[in-house]
Amino acid sequence: MKIIDKTPLVDEKGNLGFQQRIQGMLQFGMNWPKELEVQKAIIQYFDRQLEKGYTLIRNLPLGASGIVIPMILLGPAGVFVISVLYQKGRYEATGDSWNVDSGKGYKPAPVNLIQNTARMAHALDKFIERQNVRVPVDIEPILIAGDPGVHIESNKPSVRVILIDGIKSFVNGLATGRPAMSTESVFEMTERILNPRPPRRETPEESAPTAPPKPRSSWDEPPPQQETSRARAIFDASEQAKPFNPNDFDFVMNDEEALPEIPPISSLEAAEPVAKVSKPKARRIMGMEIWQVAVIGALLLCLIGIVAGGAAYYFLFS
Repeated sequence: MKIIDKTPLVDEKGNLGFQQRIQGMLQFGMNWPKELEVQKAIIQYFDRQLEKGYTLIRNLPLGASGIVIPMILLGPAGVFVISVLYQKGRYEATGDSWNVDSGKGYKPAPVNLIQNTARMAHALDKFIERQNVRVPVDIEPILIAGDPGVHIESNKPSVRVILIDGIKSFVNGLATGRPAMSTESVFEMTERILNPRPPRRETPEESAPTAPPKPRSSWDEPPPQQETSRARAIFDASEQAKPFNPNDFDFVMNDEEALPEIPPISSLEAAEPVAKVSKPKARRIMGMEIWQVAVIGALLLCLIGIVAGGAAYYFLFS
């Protein structure tokens, strides 16, 4: 399986150094390192079980939308958007509701992972469609609980929920199931996600009214007389297109579609003129902003104070 890691701050092996760990916690939240560890364990299992033909994209920012998808798995079995539950506890998944145990029953969780996972799959589908390409299969959203200490009561959830002991069955189903996409389609889908291209603009001759052609999917096999493959034709045409600009794919979802944690860029910001004078960038030290360095410095001073206090106590009272 091919793994494409877009996670920020990690090294080539997907590990975090001390400085990168602190910086990531300040930027993405205190539990961010734990989430990466659970992702890494799941990806390693996928890599051992899935053969060639599968690609996994990790922590991909979706264009300029501000949405980061934890894992996208593409292969003959289809396209899957996977989010990870890394906390322990008891949960309930009912329809599109995600509840947590409160000791006296279940109550809505602060973050609805069911809805978030479904919205990420919807966002990926729209991201590809904005390139005038129809996704050949339904993108399936999946929530995987990566900790053995998790218990989930499922009652027809709107996304597939998999416990850690069900990962093996899921992967076996991918490896032995009937293919839903050809190798060429998997390759094209991966390219559209990693290297999106602006939609080709029609010429006046092409936009002239003509007899309605027979409905044809963009993923259908080319006719026998076509000399080049569908993939080759796409890449040849893309060479003539203008260079990719992320703003061309910056889509703004409405309130029902927007992810709560990562709001998309507003239409006002997207419409600002290029000539606007940008604010000077904040000074960075070792890749971090001044306030982040100050926080780290304060933590180090506290640690030094604790060590010094412990040493003084030992020499005075021992």
